Amino acid sequence: MIELDRDTLRVSGSMRLPEAIALREAGLRLLKSAKAIDLSAVGDVDSSAIAVLLAWERASGGGGSPLPVIGAPAGLSSLARLYEVSSYCGLEPDEAPSG
Repeated sequence: MIELDRDTLRVSGSMRLPEAIALREAGLRLLKSAKAIDLSAVGDVDSSAIAVLLAWERASGGGGSPLPVIGAPAGLSSLARLYEVSSYCGLEPDEAPSG
């Protein structure tokens, strides 16, 4: 499920391949008024969640910075770090590996 609550795009449930297209499209319709994306109610994720976030971030225009993502599941943060796209998805910037 996805909704706009004031200026926050709130997503709940799963962000996996079966839901990806519907979430992307619904988010694109609601995105114009959003200033943040809240994923704290998201349970299951897979790599398609990264594609959805990237699509939303591209569409937001962002003025040079992505919409901040609040409450991202650990699995999503891990995938974003693996793909080195955290900073493009509104997640924490990618950290350099410690040596």
